[in-house]
Amino acid sequence: MMCEDCGIRPAKFHLMTIINGDRVERNLCPTCMARHQKKLPGLDFSNLAGILNSILEDKSDSATEQARQDAEYEGYVCEQCGMTYGEFQKCGMLGCANCYQAFKTPMTALLQRVHGNTQHAGRVPGGAHSGTSIRMNIDRLRQKLQKAIADEEYEQAAKLRDAIRALTIQLERKESDIKVRPQERLAAEDARGGEEDV
Repeated sequence: MMCEDCGIRPAKFHLMTIINGDRVERNLCPTCMARHQKKLPGLDFSNLAGILNSILEDKSDSATEQARQDAEYEGYVCEQCGMTYGEFQKCGMLGCANCYQAFKTPMTALLQRVHGNTQHAGRVPGGAHSGTSIRMNIDRLRQKLQKAIADEEYEQAAKLRDAIRALTIQLERKESDIKVRPQERLAAEDARGGEEDV
């Protein structure tokens, strides 16, 4: 593709500007891009290499730290099946149920790195107990509460505290309702005259 300004050199840059809601896209060669750079305030490519370099250095530092940790964890061995953490890293499968406990520390770090959390926060399977989702919401709200307190957002923390209390009461009601035997529940419904709760 040729430069849209000069039409002589090949385009190396794609410049998109939005001025008063109008979007203008142009493909420019380095020479014409330098000319446009002088015209546009706030467009600074001189430090782009420095920014990219610092990002790459941060990545390489974390990769070096990760390699050091992985080397440290390779010595972990499951007492029951004899599998090492290094073998787990190669094949991706654990040898027995005891491996979860034996490799708890490195697997926790792995889950944190891959998923950003070590606790399931997704949907609950359809057949699961309905109290499970309430407990998950309570745990999620508690984490937000701790963050709000740490950030000194006390109004938000009070709202979260109240929501946790409400969910806890709701959970206690559900659990007490489940503990009531079916015969007692039917007798209670008959006594109410078959009314349904709304």
